[in-house]
Amino acid sequence: MSFRVWLSARFFLFFLTWSSYLSYWGVWLLASGFGPTEVTAVITAGLLSRSVSIAVVFPVLCRTVPLRRLSQLLAWTATALSPLYLTHPQFPSMMVVSVLVGVSYPLLMPLSETLATIGAANGQVDYGSVRYFGSAGFLFGLGVSGVVGRTVGSGALVGVFVVGCLLLALADLAHPVGFPTVATVAGGGRGRLLRNRVYALGLGSSVLLQGAHAAYYAFGVEYFGRLGVSSINVSLMLALAVGCELLLFKYAGPMLGRYPVPVLFAAAAVLSVLRWGLLAVPMPLVCVVLTQTLHAGTFALTHVAHARCVQGHVPEDLWSDAQALYAGLAIGLGVAAVTAVTGPLYAASPHWAFLAMAAVCLPCFLLVRWQVRLLRDGAEVPERVA
Repeated sequence: MSFRVWLSARFFLFFLTWSSYLSYWGVWLLASGFGPTEVTAVITAGLLSRSVSIAVVFPVLCRTVPLRRLSQLLAWTATALSPLYLTHPQFPSMMVVSVLVGVSYPLLMPLSETLATIGAANGQVDYGSVRYFGSAGFLFGLGVSGVVGRTVGSGALVGVFVVGCLLLALADLAHPVGFPTVATVAGGGRGRLLRNRVYALGLGSSVLLQGAHAAYYAFGVEYFGRLGVSSINVSLMLALAVGCELLLFKYAGPMLGRYPVPVLFAAAAVLSVLRWGLLAVPMPLVCVVLTQTLHAGTFALTHVAHARCVQGHVPEDLWSDAQALYAGLAIGLGVAAVTAVTGPLYAASPHWAFLAMAAVCLPCFLLVRWQVRLLRDGAEVPERVA
């Protein structure tokens, strides 16, 4: 098996499990008898442990363990821990399991991205081609979860995650030809990076805009079901969001290349306030479905804006640190912090929870204004950018 085929299969299988872990965890926990406040605590514990693990544990592992061995270690650790969800635990033990899985399983994502980056640099793979299989796996996983939820019940959704982890570990037993020999990944320089005010403001906007997805990630599926949407149609709604996200990623270059970074962040903030604000008021189901198309602006456009901020305003030797901060703070800690307050609000009313998400996005406009002022004064533009 070639390294390209192995890595494509890895992306597919990981994101198959990730679709269940990200989109259906709140539904499964609610079906298991936990209340909204307990669901919030369990998900927040997993997000916090994930953030710390990506920011601290992953760099250490990459510096001390060969990547091939690390790949197998993480895959089998996830497989060993995932059945703990099937033991019908009480709330305290569920918190422990959430932390254990959060520390280990999500590391498969940055590891896969690292392997793809190294493979692309070596000319072994085309990054876009192998990453495409990750998106395909995510969409396939949404469909599988939708069918399982409808035919067996929401309580069986964790089985999709467990089986997916096992398939991922079994696939890792293959011996890919041409596996990258690089065993360590460099790090450092985060203090210097955060002193770059243009980047720090962009990171701040990213944390707020990505964090505002907390209610959607934790309770979106349950909320759509409350509106009378079937499990399969909920999966189609989630797939619609991911599909619009992928379209923006595909055409971001020609569509957005001429716009400066602050404009991208401002547009993402406007679309975020619009999306969460619309979900905060009662409206026809067709309008709720249409808000899913705004995921391209709330998630993907924020992602593109951050990448453009890194490429245009951060020295090349700090790019890896910038991406690690984004993964740990925006995708991890930011979502965790907002999730912590989402449960009580959702228990009171889903509309209050989504209104809070819209409010979280409002400070972005101040950060964008400050960023514009700094760029107008010529601040923090590196000498060498790609």
